[in-house]
Formats: sequence, structure tokens, C-alpha cells
Amino acid sequence: MLKNIIESSPKELDLTNEQHSEFIIEAVEAILEKGYTISELEKLEDELIADSANSNIFILLALKIAKSKILSSKVAEPLFISVVFAVYKEHNRIKKKSEHPHGEDFLVKKANQLEWLFNSQPDINWELIIVDDGCPERSGEIAQSIIDENKLNDKVRVLQLSEAIDQQLPPAKSIESTNDSQKGGSIVYGMWDAVQHKREKDHIVVYTDADLSTHLGQLMLLVNPLLNQDKLVAIGSRREPKSVVIKKGSRNDRGKMFIYLWKRLIPNLGEIIDTQCGFKAFRSEIIPEIIVEMIEQKFAFDIELLLRTHLIEKNSIAKVAIAWIDSEEASTTTDIQPYLPMLKQIVKMYKKYFDENELSNEFASFIESLNDEEFDKLLNNIPKDITNREPMEFTDYDAVRVSSFRLN
Repeated sequence: MLKNIIESSPKELDLTNEQHSEFIIEAVEAILEKGYTISELEKLEDELIADSANSNIFILLALKIAKSKILSSKVAEPLFISVVFAVYKEHNRIKKKSEHPHGEDFLVKKANQLEWLFNSQPDINWELIIVDDGCPERSGEIAQSIIDENKLNDKVRVLQLSEAIDQQLPPAKSIESTNDSQKGGSIVYGMWDAVQHKREKDHIVVYTDADLSTHLGQLMLLVNPLLNQDKLVAIGSRREPKSVVIKKGSRNDRGKMFIYLWKRLIPNLGEIIDTQCGFKAFRSEIIPEIIVEMIEQKFAFDIELLLRTHLIEKNSIAKVAIAWIDSEEASTTTDIQPYLPMLKQIVKMYKKYFDENELSNEFASFIESLNDEEFDKLLNNIPKDITNREPMEFTDYDAVRVSSFRLN
């Protein structure tokens, strides 16, 4: 049966394609009907990844969703899951494909993915929280109209970051306007709002990206370590042996350099490499502790949340291999290239949260001194000792010093 699914599955996967989305669920349900255990599915996953992850992307995603669905069936106590995402200039992608060439219909699809995942689990309830990050095209209002049209008001709601700023709500007290937030401010506001409501004892808050890169059918892969392994946070990672990634274009070397540099400043995250994957889950009780008085409201907010979690409790963060399919057609961050602003904020985190040391001070001073033009030159002259290594090595490998970087 699995052989037939593998042979008939598309070699490329587009989750904005309605037929592909339906085929994924059909494949998952066919797998589940056969009664495979999680260990059996993981064995098959290993075999397919060893064969060729890219050509098997469809079935590998189906296997991860199937494992997640099995995990949901094992929940025997009341569980509430809040899923947060931010919108900024998503006025085209939020539409249907028939309404705009870049349309993904992501709001409805996310709600459908969650509804399918938990449809036979009376102990699991969920909500979807959308936070408008100050979108000039009023993405939040468009989202609300879609919610009303599809009668999703009992499960999905929209927040406006601007209202949190006007009301001086705790997560927005350090933000003067929505211009001060690039996703981070809105995600933190959504997380804060989620825990203001009395929920079941087990309440998990997840944040994700607006697009469809991460199928929410995988969500229980993140929830499981929080329920059963005493973890406080679980992060989706695109850099694990069982991760499956389809990425358009190539920014890998730049990403490697970013990881190398932040690893010289933030020493406590150990084997965590992929801090920027937009798929993370938090036990609700940790959220008030880690979001208070944050430095960062923009793209490096993920790193601050993780390092603060680790400072509260060591070894409390689980890494989870996920399937991730790039969605760059109308990405709001593709052209921003925010590495330098992120690194400058990470320098501030280093100085706030850690005792200084000579090596980190050297890199902190170097990063603080860089302007945009110099950083562009740096990106075009990345030392081969960085590009020829895998990011996992950068936790311990620190032989590339500031003197190795060329700015001309």
C-alpha cells in the first residue's frame, strides 16, 4: 500500500495547490488505516531519507503528519492549543489562488489543518490567533472578513498590535509604534494574549508563519515533548537528520555565516542551530517569564525567547525535525535580508544576559562597527572555513576570528 502511495505521489509539492493538500490528507488517512506504529513509520522515514529526501518530499510529509495524528489520539487529558501568527502585507497571500496569483488561502487552510488533526479528539481544543503587525494594507481586517465569511469566529480571532500599543498592554509597553515591530512584537503580543484566558491545565502556545511552509498537521510532533518529556519549549528544526526541506533559491552560505556569528555571542543554546524556523511550541506557564522586558521585537526575537528559557531551566528545549516547503512567491522578508540588524540585537542580548569574555567581546565589537555596505562585502567574502562546514559544527568550532573576515 505504501509502495503505491510513494509511486503515485507527486515529486514536487505545492501546499497552495488544493489538489496536493487533499492528496496529502488522503495519503495520511490511508497510512493510518493500516495501523502502523510510530516506530514503524520512523523506520520507513529513515529509509526514504537515505534514498532521496527531495524526490520523496510528499510521502515524508505524509509520514510526519501521520505520526502527529497518532500522537493526538494518545492525549487522554484535556489539552488546549493556541496557534499564533502575524500578518504584514499578507493581503495577497491570504486570498484564494483564484483571487490573486500569489493567493494561498492560508487562513482557511490553517484552520482546516487544525480541524482535521483534532477532529476525533474531544479532549483537545484549539484556537487560531492572527495578529496584524501594523499592515498598511489592513491584512487584519481582510482576515476578519474571511473569518466571518467562513463562520470561524468560534475558533479564530484577530488582534491588532496597534491597539495593544495604544492601551499600553504589558507586551507592548516598550513599543512606540508598529514600526518598531517586525513580526516579533506581534508574536509576543499574541502569546501574551493567549495566556490571559483561563484554559485547561495543559495549555500549549504555538507560533508559526503566515504562509503554508509548515503544514500544521505536524503540530503534535512539537506538543509531544512538552506533554511527555518535561520540556518547556519545542522548536521545529530544518537542520536535523530527519528534517525535510524544499527551499527555492540559495542563501545557505549567508545563513551559515549568520549562525557562526551568533554562536560566538550566545553560548547557552548548545546544539540548537535553527533558531529562525517559524514553528515553535511553549508550555503556557513559561510564557509570562520569558516575554517580560524583552530587548528584541523584530526578527531576532526567537533567539531571545530561547536563551531566556534556557536561563530559567537548562535542557528544557526540544528540537523536532519537520518537513518545510519554501513559500517565497510573496514573502514579506525575502528582500529584507535582516541579518545585520539581527546580529546587532544579539550583541545587546549577549551584553544583557551573559558574563563577558574576550572572544565574544571581539565579535561583539566587530558586529557593532559594521554598516550595511561593509556587511554586504562581508557576505560576498565569507571564509571557506565557514562555508565548507555544517552549521552543527559551529557550537564548538571557533577558529575563524574577526581577523579572517575581509571587507574589501
